[in-house]
Amino acid sequence: MASKQEPNFPLRLLVDKERNRVVVAEASAHLIDILFSFLTFPLGTIIRLVSKKQLHDHQDIGCINNLYQSVENCGAEVFWNHICQRMLLCPRNPCEALCQKLKLKVDDSEPTKYFMCSTCLWKNDYLLSTFAGVRCSCGKLMDKEMKLYGDSSEETHEDGVFVKGGTMYLMFDDLKVLQSSPGNSVQQLLQLGYKNFHKLTELFINVGLKEILDLLKQALTSKSPLSDVFLSNGESKRMCTSSPKHGPKTENWIYNLKVTVRKTKKKILYAEAEGGFVDFLFSFLTTPLGSILKLLNGNSSLGCVDNLYNSVKGLNPSWFTRPSGTPLLDPQVAPQFGCWKQPLKLNEEATPSYWYGTGVIKNNIGYSLGNGVISKKKSLLSNPDAMKLFDPRSPDGTREISKGFVRRPSLFVIWDDLQVIPLANTSSISFLQKLNVSLDDLEEHVVSIGETEALNLLGASLTSKAALTEGLFCCLLKKPKEEVKA
Repeated sequence: MASKQEPNFPLRLLVDKERNRVVVAEASAHLIDILFSFLTFPLGTIIRLVSKKQLHDHQDIGCINNLYQSVENCGAEVFWNHICQRMLLCPRNPCEALCQKLKLKVDDSEPTKYFMCSTCLWKNDYLLSTFAGVRCSCGKLMDKEMKLYGDSSEETHEDGVFVKGGTMYLMFDDLKVLQSSPGNSVQQLLQLGYKNFHKLTELFINVGLKEILDLLKQALTSKSPLSDVFLSNGESKRMCTSSPKHGPKTENWIYNLKVTVRKTKKKILYAEAEGGFVDFLFSFLTTPLGSILKLLNGNSSLGCVDNLYNSVKGLNPSWFTRPSGTPLLDPQVAPQFGCWKQPLKLNEEATPSYWYGTGVIKNNIGYSLGNGVISKKKSLLSNPDAMKLFDPRSPDGTREISKGFVRRPSLFVIWDDLQVIPLANTSSISFLQKLNVSLDDLEEHVVSIGETEALNLLGASLTSKAALTEGLFCCLLKKPKEEVKA
């Protein structure tokens, strides 16, 4: 099944042919490493990878596809610069260095590169960019690529990335993963209704990039991805709808969102939003899957990735390569890819400090380098100077006034299915005419967006085709009047 030009991994399947279902699979640590790496992928990366597989089998992930396509369809003038648009379409993986060490590269994103301005370098103006195509304050392109020296922060086990090699794992049709042992095998088979192996047939297959991408897609949209991919099962159980979470109300509102309701349909037709709220929506694309599942307490109703996440929580910590804990359960948003005003408890990874030196120090001896060198560790460099880091999320690239991805001021229409359309140079009268809805059927409300509302919207965006209605309509329902005591 897999291409000869790429690594592939043996997979042993036990299949119930009568039900056309994979009951259990036995996989190596290398394959489990790759499956667990899905949790580090930002949603924008997932949409980009999965879209390649959907030319003939279209299966959207809630409204996230619409959000991604909205970024694609927006003109460059909507964003502070062309880099902001590219950041949303190709977001950076916070575990990029680890994922580069997987036996098979699933994410086709370019690894992070470092650029300086050749002209200003000699003026001791040490501005650094981790994005290509940036213009320096002097007006010239920052096109001098620099190599990062001495970055050993992502060292891994010699035979594993997230989990230690040299062991086997059980994987079930719903992507539940356990350590392979006779006890686990007996217990799980009995729970699934199998007292012996009489009804089970063994299959041995090789898994390559095509199958991995198929598993990624099915994991997000199905309850039986192994059967879907390896048995071409067309009767898979599809995703459920996320239920709004009626958490405690607080006064820590971040945004006020103006929504228009169609009264006869009891649904939100569209919302009008400024750039800050649109930045928040677009930041869904830069948020790793594992962070989202943590926010939703492993109950996203998104295919069966909750099982993958909960399997990581349930595995013995000694089987992971990092004694301090695996990053899979809460991979932070990559530096410079977060939302400026974030109502959710999402952490953006701290931006590291960078240093420029004229050479390197090895064994207490300095070695000069003609082009200079950069590092995150000041002690490794000769004559180190602190560097300023370019931030695309601002008018002039400075972190001090970082604002977001889209320009300010700006106004947008957000449809119920999260299609986002800029309203610049758009006639409001023409807009209303195109709705083809009786004006007296429209009713305007203002929804205050805090953590609870943001969580509702995030959950609905993953599983529903009407994210605004599913996530926010509950905020519009009037509370019953309290009885007045005589």
